[in-house]
Amino acid sequence: MIPAIRRPTLFDICRLFFLGAVWGGAFIFISLALVDFGPVSVASWRVLLGAVLMLLIASLMRKQIPRGVRNWQYIFIIGFLNSAVPFFLISWGQQFISSAASALLMASGTFCTVLISHYTSSDERMNRYRVLGVMVGFSGVFVLVLWDIMESGMGGLKGQIATVIAGCSYAVSSILSRRLSHLSSISTSAGTMLSASLYMVPLAFLLEDPLPAQVGATSILSLVYLGVFATALAMTVRFVIIRANGAVFMSQVGYLVPLFGVIWSGLFFFDAINLQTMLALGFILTGIAITRKGGS
Repeated sequence: MIPAIRRPTLFDICRLFFLGAVWGGAFIFISLALVDFGPVSVASWRVLLGAVLMLLIASLMRKQIPRGVRNWQYIFIIGFLNSAVPFFLISWGQQFISSAASALLMASGTFCTVLISHYTSSDERMNRYRVLGVMVGFSGVFVLVLWDIMESGMGGLKGQIATVIAGCSYAVSSILSRRLSHLSSISTSAGTMLSASLYMVPLAFLLEDPLPAQVGATSILSLVYLGVFATALAMTVRFVIIRANGAVFMSQVGYLVPLFGVIWSGLFFFDAINLQTMLALGFILTGIAITRKGGS
């Protein structure tokens, strides 16, 4: 039986913002790692480093690795939908669309989460607060990337479709993750990243060279950040949030990731955080507050 979710507390909202900050900052480190590695190789090293770290932590904490055929069926499906599919599609799709368009289309995955959760769960049914909250939060992302999209356009249709599928893939993986709520978050995180590595590493060797002859220290350190913080730590927190507050609440991190991407880029490159960013933040915070009111 899947445990019931509870209404998000202030601490839960802080955890969601923490994930948004970690994943939003990942864009900078991905750019740095791409200097020496291809996009599929970056994704592969990311999940492999995360898997090794989480397996080590699980061993030190004496957390049992998941057992049972049914558990591993879900783990392999979640690993495929949460890492292999979206990592590849986003990397491929961004050849044809701008990063602003990608952020907007990825955020649309929240609508997919709300719709699927309505028909697959008893405690995440659509109500006026959830729908309104999702729409207001999405408006925040739209405000955030509006001017960039006006300048660069939405790009090619195939890139748009790939990115939307990636967002929906994340949504389905979040919903399925509730099926593993009986396992510890550390064990679940370790298992799903291990399964994702089995998909991604062979793909990297097939499509790219994941072991280039010369690699700079910046690229290595960027991969360490991506593997340790943006994957191992963040994925563990993600499973904790899904278990406690459900997939719909978790999906709202899709609004925060592009927001923090802009904020971190502004701080890293010493650009001013403008009125557009602050207005987007206001919409996103309002959307999360409304959705929280409609929670359990």
